[in-house]
Amino acid sequence: MTPTAPQDAGVSRPALQSWRTTTAVRVFALSLATGTALSNGVLDVSAPKLVVLCLVAAVSSLLEWMTRNRPSHWHAVGEAVAVALLLVSTDAMAELGAYLAVAPIAAGVRHGLVTTLNVSLVSGLTTAASIAADPQDDALSRLGETLPWLLIGLGVGLLASWQSRSTRDQAARQAPYAAAHHLMARIHQLASSGNLGLNSASLAMELDTAMCRATGGARSTIFVAEPDHTLRPLNGSDDVARMAQEIEIPDSERTPGAAVVPLRGVQQVLGYCVVVGVPRWTPELEERARDVADEFAVRLDTAVLFDEVRSLATAEERNRIAREMHDGVAQEIVGLGYIVDEIESISDQEQTRELASALRAEITRLVSEIRFSIFDLRHEVSDGRLSSSLADYAREVGHSTGLRVHLSLAESGPPLPSRTATEVLRVAQEAIGNVRKHSRADNMWVVLDSDGSRLVLEVRDDGVGNAEPREHHWGLQTMRERARTVGADLDITTRPAGGTVVSLRSPTTAPHEGETAHGHHRATG
Repeated sequence: MTPTAPQDAGVSRPALQSWRTTTAVRVFALSLATGTALSNGVLDVSAPKLVVLCLVAAVSSLLEWMTRNRPSHWHAVGEAVAVALLLVSTDAMAELGAYLAVAPIAAGVRHGLVTTLNVSLVSGLTTAASIAADPQDDALSRLGETLPWLLIGLGVGLLASWQSRSTRDQAARQAPYAAAHHLMARIHQLASSGNLGLNSASLAMELDTAMCRATGGARSTIFVAEPDHTLRPLNGSDDVARMAQEIEIPDSERTPGAAVVPLRGVQQVLGYCVVVGVPRWTPELEERARDVADEFAVRLDTAVLFDEVRSLATAEERNRIAREMHDGVAQEIVGLGYIVDEIESISDQEQTRELASALRAEITRLVSEIRFSIFDLRHEVSDGRLSSSLADYAREVGHSTGLRVHLSLAESGPPLPSRTATEVLRVAQEAIGNVRKHSRADNMWVVLDSDGSRLVLEVRDDGVGNAEPREHHWGLQTMRERARTVGADLDITTRPAGGTVVSLRSPTTAPHEGETAHGHHRATG
């Protein structure tokens, strides 16, 4: 699939096609009128009238282009009145009458049956009134010259309205597929370029920066609307709850300098951007803020949906790998253990039995590592709260290894975004796994402090320390990459009393000397 760019940015395909069709109809009518005047030998006399008709056609096409995505019926009515007055009042119906059919045809192409009938009626009434207002003996003959073109315009207009409605219905049926195809093409293009740009947290930070730059505000908090009509913050600090209240209260009761800018989708509001710290809101600032919000709305909505799809796909892939490991390599290694046991039991050589025993111990260690890996792969943030999943994981590790685990977990406010919670859990798993495998520690401390937007995670141990990256080992690099995807900072330092400290902090959190989290405390061993 090769992504293609749209021909005209911001122009729907049906609107572009109808504009091209009506423009072609006007050009054809002008060409027919010019040919008729030329064949009748009156081109020199009709030239000024042709110039006026060209101006009318140009203005009508320009107005249609300017309102291509919000068609106005008055343009077609105005064109019908102007053409009828021009042709009847200048007695140019014989050579230029073909253009009289343009307005009903254009109405049929762009608007439909009712507008075609209305424009035809207005054109006929204007023609009749113009003939009646000019007392000449040949009124009937002039009316006879006009009537065929009016009937042609009405007939072709009705046919065009029927065909246009069929086209619009077909486009409506294909719209979901077209939108999905365009989205997948865009994702393919971004993925191929190595810059996917569909991270909701990163987009929220970009929107915050752009909104503050456009309005002069101090900061903004981005909320997205969930299917159950609740609001989920994508950024913010300790006052997320207060920012959410700004959305519910009337404008007159809001905090001075605060404003709520909706993130508008096609059929519904996708979320809100609450801006604070603006000295004085003006209509110009409000319009500028809406422009910024509209620019980010579709990208942000797509990013939120993509986060959910990516989360489901990642979870399914992790479970698949876990199943393959359990049913495949783990069972084969267990089978090797049985063979080693058999060798040890039947051998009468002491050296062989010692080697078999050492090999059996290594196989047991390897099977244990595989089971831990399977546990890592299957462990998820199940109830929306990171603290419970983290506690379950740490307790299981402590129970399986004899490591004494001390938990200090405090999680308040709204749940962390699903992807953020998952990435933080993976960082904690990697840090705890390093303690289990490499530190030779007796104690491990796991600290979590989160209020739904601000986040602190620490994993400390009293082991041998020296947690430096090693060649062909990617654990520390992977932890840093995961931290970056959720906009957090990761630090790995030496514990003063011995051991290692792995610390992950959100950007709005500054470390304080002696800082501790408050919550439930327990030790397992």
